[in-house]
Amino acid sequence: MATNVLTAFNAGSGLDSRALVDGLVNVERETRSAPLTRRVETLTARISALGQLRSALSGIATSLDGRVRTGELGVQLASSDAAIGVERVGTGPAGAVASGVVVNRLAGGQRLNSAVFTSGSDPVGLGTLSFQFGRRTPVDGGGFTFAAGTRPSVNVTITAENNTLAGLARAINESGAGVTASIIASTGSATLVLRGPEGAENAFIISAAANGAGLERFNHTPGAETMVLGESAQDAELVVDGVLITRPSNRIEDVIGGARLSLKRTTTAGVAITAARDGQAISGALADFVGTLQAMRQLIGDFRRPSQDGEEPGPLANDPTARALDQRITRLITQAVSQANGLRLADLGVSIQRDGSITVDTARLANLPATRLGDAEALLRELSGAASPTRPNRLQSIAQLAVTASEGLTRQRDRANQDLEKVNRAADVQRILLTRQFAAMDRAVAQSRATQVQLDQQIAFWTRRDD
Repeated sequence: MATNVLTAFNAGSGLDSRALVDGLVNVERETRSAPLTRRVETLTARISALGQLRSALSGIATSLDGRVRTGELGVQLASSDAAIGVERVGTGPAGAVASGVVVNRLAGGQRLNSAVFTSGSDPVGLGTLSFQFGRRTPVDGGGFTFAAGTRPSVNVTITAENNTLAGLARAINESGAGVTASIIASTGSATLVLRGPEGAENAFIISAAANGAGLERFNHTPGAETMVLGESAQDAELVVDGVLITRPSNRIEDVIGGARLSLKRTTTAGVAITAARDGQAISGALADFVGTLQAMRQLIGDFRRPSQDGEEPGPLANDPTARALDQRITRLITQAVSQANGLRLADLGVSIQRDGSITVDTARLANLPATRLGDAEALLRELSGAASPTRPNRLQSIAQLAVTASEGLTRQRDRANQDLEKVNRAADVQRILLTRQFAAMDRAVAQSRATQVQLDQQIAFWTRRDD
């Protein structure tokens, strides 16, 4: 825009007005924007460095939390026989376990077999099958009685669209009754097999409300056992530490606290279920944790390095948050954790050396009484927990310092960027004003030159006439 205006006025002064305007505007812009640009760059570097510190601390906490949650640091469960599988529930047992278990009987679901059809595409009839659940009791001479339980009944409707043996199986599986239907087929035959959930209370009867003939072939009620009983629903029976108990499932969580037993087969001898803490697992986790803390301090130290030998200082050389992060990390070592009965990392052999490095004495941890291994796990669990204003010793709480500081720095950077925008707008206004001023000057100079030419011409004319 400036060039066009000056050109339009023919640059009557003979000066390079465009260069003058650009020079004046750029000097003013640079003078005012340079410190703002440096401030934005400095703030951006600090925000980035704090973000890295926060991310690193959160990563350490997440890694440690993962080891705690998977049970690696807690009580380790074991079974002496594959007949019984065992795994942790939640944080696992609260203490050592030594139990003997004998499995007399596995839990099972009821199984019914239909009459033989020629194929899965055979029609079965129209109507509704009603499934009711409860306890089945055999009676002398054959037959059974049935007592309905608390589970609601489920209806399965057969229409022209699904009027086949395969359609019936599909409708049962999609009904949500908890009964699994399958077709066992061989050459020229197909049999519908129904399996119910484990547990004596999950036996079921089937009542047919047929619309025409056919669907009554799937009745199974007292006195109308058209479908044939293959297996009865039953509870698991086992002996735990000499006590006979029954459970409706082969997955049992309420016998040994913090443990889930999975019964695979019956046993004649007792199976030992044990649980004990693995000091080596805690030692390994602690060594890894201390290594990452040391790396964390080195990263903070690099960011806080002062200017030396002409090198630029670290982005957090004078940052109070970085200093606070380092102080809080080192304070973790000597801070007693109430959730771990007052145990400290220092009690586990963690210390700060004269050169500032963090190390761990594994021999000291090995001498920790076995009764305190649970406290060691609780200490590490507390360190890795979620951020909390009332739990400043948690790694995530320390990381939150960087988050808060970054938010403040971001607001400062936003204001500096806004000031830069103001400088640029002011420079644009100055360019317009200077362009107008130089254009006016050009016009004045041009007029003066025109007057001079006229005078020169008049004088020359007078001079010739006198001659």
